[in-house]
Amino acid sequence: MEEIEEYEDLPPSRSARKRDAKGVELLAQALVDLPDAEFARLPTTPAIVAELTKARATKGHGARKRQLKFVAGILRRDMDEVEQLRAFVAGDHQQQRDDNRLVHKLEKLRERLCDPHTRTAAMHEARETLVGLDVAALQRLVNSYRGTEDKKNYRLIFRCLRSGSDASSPLS
Repeated sequence: MEEIEEYEDLPPSRSARKRDAKGVELLAQALVDLPDAEFARLPTTPAIVAELTKARATKGHGARKRQLKFVAGILRRDMDEVEQLRAFVAGDHQQQRDDNRLVHKLEKLRERLCDPHTRTAAMHEARETLVGLDVAALQRLVNSYRGTEDKKNYRLIFRCLRSGSDASSPLS
């Protein structure tokens, strides 16, 4: 028992510090690689955003690498901010995966709505799962759908489903 307590009091090993530093560098790389819309929403200080913007604008491989290491050094000074940025990056990716999953489910529902054999069951499912759905508008669009050549109604059906899913919780 005393040996375990002694190890807990020791500072992190050199290898552990290197792993942590490499993790922060990878975070800096992920932040630089974010799409513009997500980059604009970064929850960090203007100084760090400025340095990340410099890294995004740097074209040379070596210069970019040095800039990333510089940003990582700044980030390592405030580990609370590092954790906040990690959560931001992880959360955005999870949100994107959830959005993609929802789009795929809505597309499958639209396919079933457009198929005359599964239309009734799909309409019932849409009513049950999409609380904010305009059922009358969806029924009108589905009834006016005339097959694979009718691209306009095909898109409008999806938009109607999407607006219904935005008003309610996502499909499970």
